[in-house]
Amino acid sequence: MLLGILVISIASNAQLTVNQAVTTVAPYKVGDTISIKYTVAKDTTTPRYFWLRYQFNNKALSYVSTTFSQGTSVQTYYTGWSNYAFTANTTNGKLATSLYQQYLATPWAYAANADWNAGQLTVQRTDANVDGIIATQKYIVLSKSDYTDIHKLDLSYAINSVGANVATITTSGTAVSLGTVTGGKASFNVRVAFPSNDTAVKYLTAKLVPQNADGTFNDAGTISAPFSTTGIATFETTKVGEKYNVVIVPTTGTSYLNNVITVSDAYKAFLQNASVGIAGTTSYFQYPTLEKKIGNVTIGSTTFSENDAYNLFAYVMGIDMSTKTTIPSKAATSYGFLYGKKATWHTGAIATQGSADRLITITSATQTEDFAYAYAGDLDYSNSTDPSSITGAVTGLSTNPIVTVGTIKSNSISSFESIAYTSPELEKVNLSLTSTLVNGKVVLTTTLTRADLAGIE
Repeated sequence: MLLGILVISIASNAQLTVNQAVTTVAPYKVGDTISIKYTVAKDTTTPRYFWLRYQFNNKALSYVSTTFSQGTSVQTYYTGWSNYAFTANTTNGKLATSLYQQYLATPWAYAANADWNAGQLTVQRTDANVDGIIATQKYIVLSKSDYTDIHKLDLSYAINSVGANVATITTSGTAVSLGTVTGGKASFNVRVAFPSNDTAVKYLTAKLVPQNADGTFNDAGTISAPFSTTGIATFETTKVGEKYNVVIVPTTGTSYLNNVITVSDAYKAFLQNASVGIAGTTSYFQYPTLEKKIGNVTIGSTTFSENDAYNLFAYVMGIDMSTKTTIPSKAATSYGFLYGKKATWHTGAIATQGSADRLITITSATQTEDFAYAYAGDLDYSNSTDPSSITGAVTGLSTNPIVTVGTIKSNSISSFESIAYTSPELEKVNLSLTSTLVNGKVVLTTTLTRADLAGIE
């Protein structure tokens, strides 16, 4: 009888213990990837189904991955929620370390909190009891002043081999702390979307302007990196947690700038103004907010108009427009250049100082941010990011395509008969046009009987 009482006593004290611990050896620095393992000590319990909730400080750790470790006849599940923190229920003698008591104390005290994320691990197996290491997770260490108690266990329950709940699930109560973490370097990339046949992307430079804690910017601390021929600028001295304004600038004095604006750019600008519908509005541009900003090349003007179309046309016809426009050229010491984050480029969200379209935060040791750009007047995107290449960017269809069905043969010459028209002043003017294909470029020659013609429809 005494032996029977002793066995009952031992069984009633059986408990399942859950703990977590960092397996990566210190010292730590910002940007390091560390591993946290979760272990179950089943004691004399027989868990076949195990469920666990935990929380971690998202200002100290950035989640990377989960790897489960429980046999081959097993089912596993991981999920998580951003910006939630758990508060243990300690009323009526409940212990924060008694994870099953916390599980039973519903409703669970999760509340919105920008500094914490919640996670959940679930394991079910048929070949053996759930025991030992159940999972290992990887996190990246972020920049933070204090790394005390940055990872905690919240709730747990388990079902044993006879389908009953394991009555006692506890933890040592020791949260994860990292101690001293030194500042580390994080590789950060600025990547631009550019035409595949454009080799001029290498003439662009990315700059990072540090943002101060009060939201101002430290221009003196600006760092720069050139773009490669694959459209990537890499920075090696940035740190996780730092904030920057991204600036993209082209190099002046390069010969490719003379070929950025061509006949097709001028013609697109012309069609936007000429394609007037029955109600008196134009709808040629597919991305009007963006394209009107790109097409606005007239100095002193803030809106796209017929003046921009004329100035672009005059430029491609060989007229010096350097004092009137921001059209890029080799001789120009400055010219129009626009850029912004790629995801919102098609909406016309152009980067300005301190705007969301150029502000970034380093959150990972290997982070890449995608940007888009355009030279002023480059409406055919020969040297710029085409918004149609961005997923989900189509905001409308062109109702007046530039080219209809047709073919231009090599070395062919087309001539047009003289066209007479009568001006409002009843003045008769004759216009002759001849187009020639020379070295892959269309050359238009005009002959007029009237000087100073500004435009025709």
